[in-house]
Formats: sequence, structure tokens, C-alpha cells
Amino acid sequence: MVTKINTSKLNSANTSLIGKLIRTSSLAILASAVTNLGLYAAAGSLYPEVTSWSGAGPGHIIGANFVYLLMGTLVFYLIIRKSSNPARHYLIAASIGLLLSLTLPISAGFGFGAPAGMPAGLATVITLCLMHIVSFAISVPMFIRLIKD
Repeated sequence: MVTKINTSKLNSANTSLIGKLIRTSSLAILASAVTNLGLYAAAGSLYPEVTSWSGAGPGHIIGANFVYLLMGTLVFYLIIRKSSNPARHYLIAASIGLLLSLTLPISAGFGFGAPAGMPAGLATVITLCLMHIVSFAISVPMFIRLIKD
């Protein structure tokens, strides 16, 4: 008796994609967090109000990078699974996500931050917005390159 086993290439491709996605996502989170901590320190040395504002600190920066880029990773995975043109559709989704994420630092400048906290100053708002843009600029090309590999 001879048994022929056919392995599904779809399953191994999916496993390979998930592995690449985990590595790329981890690297994007690490690179964004390190870069944003450097930007935070540099802005704090020029404008001490940035580091003295209680609404942001190194823990907040690392946590926000993790959460935002984890959400971006999930959106990226869904787009790859459903889209005929995933690079373009992810760029659009990430751009919309960037615009939505900018509402938090901008609203903190208007006093809609933590309860009983001071509104963020202009330098703090600009620094926080730049951090979001830096994370976008680091992670989106990394994810799009993953599609092309």
C-alpha cells in the first residue's frame, strides 16, 4: 500500500509570512521606540518643558510605540490577506492611522490630557507629533518591504 502525502504550500507560506511579520514588527517597534526616546531626550534638552510634562515619559513612549505598532501590524496582516494591492492599501490605512493618532498630542495641547494635569506646551505637542511621524516613517517602509520580499 502506497500513501501519497500532499503538503499545502499555502500553509507553509502563511507560517512563513507570520514569522516574517513578527520579526519585522518587533524590529519596527524596537527601532521606533529607540528613535523616539532619542528625540524625546533631544527635545527635552532644548526645551525642558517637554520632559517635565507629566503626560509623557520614557515608559509612555515605549508603551505607545508598542500599542500603535501592534495595531498597525494587525491591520497590515488583514490587508495582506484581503487586498489585491496590499502595499497601496496599507499605505492608505497607515496614513489614516497617523492622522488619527495625531489627535492625541494635539488635544493634549488644548488641555484634554490626563485629569488634573497641565496642558502640554507647544514644544511638547510638536515633539509628540514628531514622534508619531517618526514611528510612521520607520515602520511603514519596513512593512511594505515585507510585501515585496
